[in-house]
Amino acid sequence: MNRMGDGRVSFRRGVAAAITLASTGIAFAGTAYSPSDADHAFSLLREEVPGLRANWNFDSGFPTFIFGKPIRLFGVPQSDADYEAAARQFIDSFPGLFGCDSSILVTTDIHHLQLAKIGTTNKVAVNFAQQVGGVEVKGGNIALLFNADGAIVGIENNAIANAGEVDVVPTLSAEAAQVIARNAFGQPGRVLGVEFAVVRDGRSIGGTAAWLVELLGGFDPVKRLPIQEKFYVDAKDGTILRRENMIHTFVDLTGETRQWCTPGVLPDKASNPTAKFLLSRGDVDSAVGNTDTDTVGNWTITYGGTAVQSVTWAFGSNSTYAHVDDKGGADFTRSKNVTPGVKDYTGINTSATQYNTAEMNAQRNGVLFREWVKTIDSSDTKMDFKQRLNTSINSSCNAYYDGVSTNYYRKAGGCENTCYSTVVAHEVGHWANDKYSSGNGGDGFGEGAADTWAMYIYDTPIVGEDFFTNGGDIRDGRNNRQYCGSCGSTCHGGVHAGGEVLMGAFWKMRDKLNITHGDATGDLIADTLYHGWFVSYNATQICDSNETQILTLDDDNGNIDDGTPNSGDIEAAFEQQGYPGYY
Repeated sequence: MNRMGDGRVSFRRGVAAAITLASTGIAFAGTAYSPSDADHAFSLLREEVPGLRANWNFDSGFPTFIFGKPIRLFGVPQSDADYEAAARQFIDSFPGLFGCDSSILVTTDIHHLQLAKIGTTNKVAVNFAQQVGGVEVKGGNIALLFNADGAIVGIENNAIANAGEVDVVPTLSAEAAQVIARNAFGQPGRVLGVEFAVVRDGRSIGGTAAWLVELLGGFDPVKRLPIQEKFYVDAKDGTILRRENMIHTFVDLTGETRQWCTPGVLPDKASNPTAKFLLSRGDVDSAVGNTDTDTVGNWTITYGGTAVQSVTWAFGSNSTYAHVDDKGGADFTRSKNVTPGVKDYTGINTSATQYNTAEMNAQRNGVLFREWVKTIDSSDTKMDFKQRLNTSINSSCNAYYDGVSTNYYRKAGGCENTCYSTVVAHEVGHWANDKYSSGNGGDGFGEGAADTWAMYIYDTPIVGEDFFTNGGDIRDGRNNRQYCGSCGSTCHGGVHAGGEVLMGAFWKMRDKLNITHGDATGDLIADTLYHGWFVSYNATQICDSNETQILTLDDDNGNIDDGTPNSGDIEAAFEQQGYPGYY
């Protein structure tokens, strides 16, 4: 599929080329960089790789994504160390593109993406995070994507320009920063955490040292949500650079082992009664040892005796992946005497109640999120942690993620109990956004990405189906909410509405891939590309580059100008949602 001519770069270069390129660089470590440096560096790169393209951040003046042609300047990497070295060579050859060289970068991940299974080529993602004098640079990262032949085919730049020049010795104490944050909070609050980091300055052009103070206040009776914010306080002059809401909800101002849970994607209600499922990754405890069930409910506790033992199933703090806390009553447990050598068959929550079913749904769907990731890529460990899921909170019509837990409300106020399938996946999706370093930004990216996790895991365009007791839904990937045309725009009047742009594009991509390849293969391609997008990049906003980054993952020859195996479906989906398309 050739749209714009072949134009492939066929030459290869090694270390000597890197040294030559570095000698033409426009700045070195210890110097300041400007947008003109970025322009010049990109011109130099295009001389080496004609036809290369870039998306630019017009606030900072630096490119955010470089793509379109294979960059073969540093030989063919054979090992993880080679990939890291090649990535660092590239950055050090063109530091003006990033506003830094590799001396302030730490390697966070080298990940092999098995994409051949969806008809394209395997790829390797090398991810770096900025660090200055041992101090983390919040959100400062660079990711390079290599094709199977060793060519660099995508470069994402979220580095904070000139972060290396930031003085990381604070003149303002942590205590003083807390006072400033408390005063701005405007109500009594408990400090949840204080962190020192380099962050983007007030103009989002460079960096500055700051204290990050997170405060928890009271409960907003109108929103029916906790009040929790993080304040970014300049560590030099005490200016509040920004404040960030740490409660990420499911809806705006309105408002899921053998175990009996809510089936399908509908909530727990009379017309959708509980059904029996195998308990996956459930906690099993006894006086002679503890274990977890496997993905199909089986468990073994090694024991050499013959005495009958009391075995307890619970979802508390001993659970490996899902600690569930029932805020509506006592946490669910089930104990039973088990005879050694005789396989036991036990069902739990067989006499289902709303609150107990919510606990089952929380455990099952929280674990399902992790297992879905493992199905796509067994080497991915980002979701290998213990989720905290709080169920049946005494409120209604919402759910939220607060950075350390996901939280679900009981049935009331015209809404079902909110702990079920896609609602759980959405809230855990916010957690995943943080784990993969994309975050939950205010333009709707975090909401759209969280919705997409839910849609893909449950293979449904509807997120929060039958959320309301009258049968109303929350959001639908078949929406026609149009992309506004610029990164970070919030033209649709709220993060959930803005997020419909992203979730709409990704659902339409999945739908079109299913039409082309059939349901099973189409789902696999969509799931693999979406997961690969989070592994390879650190996108934080709804931007033109969302589409380009997916095309780059799908590409099989390092030249997306001549099309990718699925570019027709991918481009049509994003363009239907108002993205400008790739030309």
